[in-house]
Amino acid sequence: MPLPLLRVGLETLQDPATAPGLRAVACSTLLVALDNAVEVPTGSHMACWRYLLGSDGSAVSMHRHELSHPEVARDAVRVLLDPEAGETAEDLAMAVLRGPNVAVVTDDDIVTLADRILTEGRSRRVNWLIEQVHEHRGLSPEFLMTLRDQLAASDDPTVRGAAVDVGALLPRLDVEFAMKTFGDGSPMVRAVVADSLEKVEQVDRDRALRLIRDHLDHETHRSVLSACYASLSTLIRQRPGRGDQN
Repeated sequence: MPLPLLRVGLETLQDPATAPGLRAVACSTLLVALDNAVEVPTGSHMACWRYLLGSDGSAVSMHRHELSHPEVARDAVRVLLDPEAGETAEDLAMAVLRGPNVAVVTDDDIVTLADRILTEGRSRRVNWLIEQVHEHRGLSPEFLMTLRDQLAASDDPTVRGAAVDVGALLPRLDVEFAMKTFGDGSPMVRAVVADSLEKVEQVDRDRALRLIRDHLDHETHRSVLSACYASLSTLIRQRPGRGDQN
């Protein structure tokens, strides 16, 4: 794609008087150029982002393309932190915040978002972002424990389940926390605990096995029992001498 053509595409995208269909084509053209590491005119990243945001663009477009740029990433964080942004804009911002873009997400941003899900219950979205940030730059065990305990104090079982997922990012199994959450009144939370135990590192697998076996002595809920047996099976298969020699 020659640069002059892309300049025309950028001008078309930035002109609000242009027909919506032409602007959509211009945006798609620039996104494809970015995906293929083609040189684009200065301002193309933000122009595409602002167009998608202003047109209530579907997050699907961002799952097909990567819009990696610090300025775009910072504005996506702004959208997530804006309680008036709306769900469509939040979905689009979350789709943008992956790969190198998560570098702009600070610990304070995560805490603010966690405060919001305590009341709004939007735990899945925030959990996904926390995992992305942790994978990209690593979150300290102290920070993860503080965040986990903050979420675990919620009255919403969905948020308490999110606390278990955050705790699973810690380098070692917290047996005391696992036992406490296995006693949660919500079957959904207990099932999340069982699911998380099958992912522990080898050093903690025997502890995880004991936790599940002890819990099976008094668990009666069908979905929790199913999750426990599934994790139990995985942990047994992963024991040294059963296909996992690490």
